[in-house]
Amino acid sequence: MHHEANHKNPLGTEKVGALLRKYAIPSIISLIINSLYNIVDQIFIGHGVGYLGNGATNIVAPIATIAIALSALFGDGLAAIYSLSLGRMFSMMIGAILNTILDPIFIMGFHWSIEGAAIATIFSQFVGLCCNIAYLFRFKNIRLEKACFVPRSSISFKIMGLGLASCFNNLAATLIAAISNNLLASYGARSPYGPDIPVTTFGLCLKVSMIIFSVAIGIASGSQPIIGYNYGANLNRRVRDTYLCACKYATLVAIVAFIAFEAFPLFFLRLFGTESPLYEEFGVKCFRIYLLLTFLNGVQACAGVFFQAIGKPIKAAVTSLSKQFLFILPAMLILTRLIGVEGVLWSGPVADALAFLLAGGFSIAELRKLKEREAAK
Repeated sequence: MHHEANHKNPLGTEKVGALLRKYAIPSIISLIINSLYNIVDQIFIGHGVGYLGNGATNIVAPIATIAIALSALFGDGLAAIYSLSLGRMFSMMIGAILNTILDPIFIMGFHWSIEGAAIATIFSQFVGLCCNIAYLFRFKNIRLEKACFVPRSSISFKIMGLGLASCFNNLAATLIAAISNNLLASYGARSPYGPDIPVTTFGLCLKVSMIIFSVAIGIASGSQPIIGYNYGANLNRRVRDTYLCACKYATLVAIVAFIAFEAFPLFFLRLFGTESPLYEEFGVKCFRIYLLLTFLNGVQACAGVFFQAIGKPIKAAVTSLSKQFLFILPAMLILTRLIGVEGVLWSGPVADALAFLLAGGFSIAELRKLKEREAAK
């Protein structure tokens, strides 16, 4: 019976690489576009207002990230299940493009300062919302009826399951941003940099790196339905192949990001304006120290989704949230007491290394079990 179903379901027969691209691309696009809203705002705020304007937006950014996390819970899960057509992605891009156009007009043209960035973002997101609502009634392969708008727990939980990785990572980023802002302001005030430079430059570093990490999360999310189906169908080799393929792609992205951040930190920093030598000095430290082991992040992102897909929620939760909750927050609190404001920066590579070892250890043990299951068939 499984054999017959596998021939009918492409998840059990199509090439793993092609399937992964099909399911990952919608999530990647969605996550990147959400990240770009903040990046574009901060680029124009940096040039039109100054770094204090970016510092202010970094303080309130965690609140917006909570909303993004909740929307990703359903939006990214739905995109992964149905692999929605480019029409939906086009409607999302309209908002991002409109925001890019309106930001310089409102901030620099009308001299509305930070308020202009806020108005541009809200208006652009509203236009994007209208486009998405209009597109709901223009699906070519899906017919919407009244019954479709009545929530059903079975479908809702399936969607949320696929969107959990994106949701939790956004919520974790919110917590890290809130605590790190307090630490950077407190310990920065005791350093030559003052409280504002560390808060601003570290926030910019996080936002730039989140674009890259969004790609890794999107790849991981795309692997979940493939791993879940094949695990249930006892196609253990395809489960292993899918997980390793996802890790490979996510790690390649992370390696490219690592090279760019280490080699060209000033390029990324100056996207948001040119400031004092102290500002640039600490900004370069943010990119080169905090992102020192960013090439390890791909494995952690994929491992959490892998364990979720094979029905091991405890390992999934521990692996997904180990960096944010188990390692980085304690490292920040301990290292700032030992070395001051730069302790926040060194917490990044410490947490990346420990999270990688944990995810790698769990994964190797599980892959061995899959190999044994395959041999026992």
